[in-house]
Amino acid sequence: MRTIAIMNNKGGVGKTITAINLADILAADSHQRVVLVDCDGQANLTHFFLPTLGAENAVTTGDILMGEGEPLWSENVIQLRDGLSILPSSSGLYDLDLRAIHDGTSAPERLRQFAEAAADDGDVDWMIFDCPPGYTVSSVAALLAAHEVMIPVVADKFSIDGAFAVSDQVRRLAALRPSLRVRALLTQARSADVVTAARTVLARRGVPLYRTSIRRTDKVPESTVSLMPLREYSVHSSATRDYRCLARELMEV
Repeated sequence: MRTIAIMNNKGGVGKTITAINLADILAADSHQRVVLVDCDGQANLTHFFLPTLGAENAVTTGDILMGEGEPLWSENVIQLRDGLSILPSSSGLYDLDLRAIHDGTSAPERLRQFAEAAADDGDVDWMIFDCPPGYTVSSVAALLAAHEVMIPVVADKFSIDGAFAVSDQVRRLAALRPSLRVRALLTQARSADVVTAARTVLARRGVPLYRTSIRRTDKVPESTVSLMPLREYSVHSSATRDYRCLARELMEV
């Protein structure tokens, strides 16, 4: 089982969009078994797939981190359709961060144990963690559980700086996750000098890029309003084709 944390310390770069569409395409096109883990207290990933879900009706990522989930890992996730499940989130993750600040209560290793249990069962091919901006209990937990960190980046200084911050955080975790790999995914790409410059800056700072980049198109925000993955909303859009290329790139390894 492969585990990927999608993270950038800057918001608005396409983390949740990437989690949605990468997981959807892996499950639909390649018949992979994918578990999405929502690590963000905003719960955008959760609300995209389960808009009416209340935190009181489901086990959440916060429950796993507090050791309050069900004994079997599979009893904590909600099946969305064949091959695709989710561990939802809620605003309770913010409470977990406050507890960590005030009394040191946190157990980020519990998310890794959750992932390891899924891997041991052999019922999951991919686990994809959608992380919040910043260095939170849940984002640290995702980094500890992941084999790879995917950093979505748009061509501006703030998101590039956010990518460097994530790369630095990963280096600080090297003693705990020595094999953790980092790669940047260029999103909202287009033919422009600033995009070429962004690629150059990332490469010079030692942050490798995926071969695939995700082109800018209005179909991306439109799909979120419609609560449909791009594969269903606009099958021929450039971003749909790009996410399919990204899935194939990942499947090569």
